[in-house]
Amino acid sequence: MSNDEVLLSVEDLHTHFLTERGTVRAVNGVSFQLRQGERLAIVGESGSGKSAMAMSLLQLVSHPGKIVSGSVRLEGRDLLRLSERQLNELRGGTIGTVFQDPMTSLDPVMTIEDQLVSTIRRHLRLDRRQASRRAVELLRQVGIPDPELRVRSYPFELSGGMRQRVLIAMALSCDPKLILADEPTTALDVTIQAQIIELLQQISVTTGCAMLFITHDLGLVARFAQKVAVMYAGRIVEFGTVEEIFASPQHPYTQSLLRTIPSADGVRMKRLLQIDGFPPDMRLPIPGCSFAKRCPAATSACEAGSPELTPRSATHSAACFVSGGMAQLNALETASSREPEPAPVAAAAAGPERPDSGEPVRPVLELRSLKKHFASAPSFLKKRRVVRAVDGIDISLHPGETLGVVGESGCGKSTMARLLLRLEEPSDGSIIVEGVDIAHLKGEQLRAFRSKVQMVFQDPYSSFNPKMTIRSIIGEPLHVMKVGTPEEREKRIRELIMTVGLDISYLDRYPNQLSGGQRQRIGIARALALSPSIIVADEPTSALDVSVRAQVINLLVELRDRLGISIVFISHDLSVVRHISDKIAVMYLGKVVEFGLSEEVFRHPKHPYTKALLDAAPIPDPQLEKQRGIELLKGELPSPANPPQGCRFSTRCPLASDRCREEMPPLDPVGDSRQVACFYAS
Repeated sequence: MSNDEVLLSVEDLHTHFLTERGTVRAVNGVSFQLRQGERLAIVGESGSGKSAMAMSLLQLVSHPGKIVSGSVRLEGRDLLRLSERQLNELRGGTIGTVFQDPMTSLDPVMTIEDQLVSTIRRHLRLDRRQASRRAVELLRQVGIPDPELRVRSYPFELSGGMRQRVLIAMALSCDPKLILADEPTTALDVTIQAQIIELLQQISVTTGCAMLFITHDLGLVARFAQKVAVMYAGRIVEFGTVEEIFASPQHPYTQSLLRTIPSADGVRMKRLLQIDGFPPDMRLPIPGCSFAKRCPAATSACEAGSPELTPRSATHSAACFVSGGMAQLNALETASSREPEPAPVAAAAAGPERPDSGEPVRPVLELRSLKKHFASAPSFLKKRRVVRAVDGIDISLHPGETLGVVGESGCGKSTMARLLLRLEEPSDGSIIVEGVDIAHLKGEQLRAFRSKVQMVFQDPYSSFNPKMTIRSIIGEPLHVMKVGTPEEREKRIRELIMTVGLDISYLDRYPNQLSGGQRQRIGIARALALSPSIIVADEPTSALDVSVRAQVINLLVELRDRLGISIVFISHDLSVVRHISDKIAVMYLGKVVEFGLSEEVFRHPKHPYTKALLDAAPIPDPQLEKQRGIELLKGELPSPANPPQGCRFSTRCPLASDRCREEMPPLDPVGDSRQVACFYAS
């Protein structure tokens, strides 16, 4: 088959879920073609039908889902007419799959070898020895070090990046013609994510297999895809090359998604542009355009009829009655939302000044030589080791500032957050909040401190009691701390829910009756209940769509500016950290390796690790991605129980010398507003 021939053809695909509350039309007439060797990205908000469509291609739609009509042709064969036995020959053979969470896809009680070998023997009809050799070769092909050793490991003995590579090896094991990857990098660090994307690209080029890549990360789309399909309300509303979609989007929904992204050029904006309203209820008939109620460019024609996907060029189609969508409106809104480039502040490290006296404002938070060491559990194979999760941190935060904390998983970010909240007691050092060292407070003193620092969690749903109403959830801190009378608490609860932009009618609902963005707003309202000085936000937007993410980020910025709250913002998303933060702390294996003003760190990184993180972060612009000279960080993060001697980054650093491998570089000042732990900081 030549690259010009169609490998996969999907025509008018409809998939419904027959629930007790009505029929959900999750996939509502999807049609597209994919050629051999092409990389097609499917993007859209949660609930747009991306995953339901992908599972429909393999006939893996879970109950009560049902493929109602349409055709899915792979090399001319209609997959919807095949028997289960015939489909099983295709799944894992002609079609490989890579899912979001490898731990739910891999059997925890089987070795990697057993899981790979069973797939290989079934589809390629090899004997055990031949299949084992191929398993080792596949692990080597996807970049797993020591494959002869790792193949005998269990999934829990591998890192998240290695587990995802095992899934890719499994998808490749039988020389597929199509790989379906559903959010394959969502749970990974930015550095591992970049490695996985590069690996998938190489596989596509070297093997010639086509790839269907489902994601909500538009930066990854710009880096990886050749073509893009934008889905909304179960339909494809725009289809084109990646350059056309990013440079000249034609559908208002695509334009709205792209404008929610923080600026790729680093220009600070007053607020992220966001999509108002919510996706339609797919149980109800949609008489006109499904995006009309959220679209500023909608006309009466949009309410009356549903636009078809029509060509705008030879390779670009959009389903919109309005020529150009809302491009003119976007240009006006984007221009009005940008602030002038801030002038560099040479003495910013000393903190803001008091307007009346000119004296520096006292930090609201100071960490001095903060450490947290854990003793690992001993076993008959291993001795007890000390895990240096946080190993000597010195940073400060002033009133009304946001400190962004970035680094790979295992670097100590979340442990530091728990220390700030005094959910963990430090092994050594000080945590000074408003002039008081709270590192070793106990009893009533610790209880009194709790109101000063509050938490916004990554997954609000898991932090809520599902049997409590929103009124009870927001009011719980007030009740626990015995703040005010019942009447005063009720008044405060009503103020809080309106502060986060929700109506008081939500107070009588339960968490399962709210969207992800609404639940995160409730989490923020609960954190504000006791009027804290500091909010610790640990990955508060990682589970949210780009549109909902923009709403939550805007809310945090507005509350910070209006209430003067300081925020410690922990995230893997460097574009969001850049947008929201005044200062940045880059952590690696329990230590801060670079600390300074946000824009200075992003524009002129000094530490090799910071440079590696920024190189790994995708930019939502295909042209910029092509022009970048990306040098990806190699290797895995060392164990904090056995860190390298000398500089902890020396095992992965391209600049490392013998001195780096023997001495630990201190966090020294570089200029007036930067601290860097590197002998070769320039």
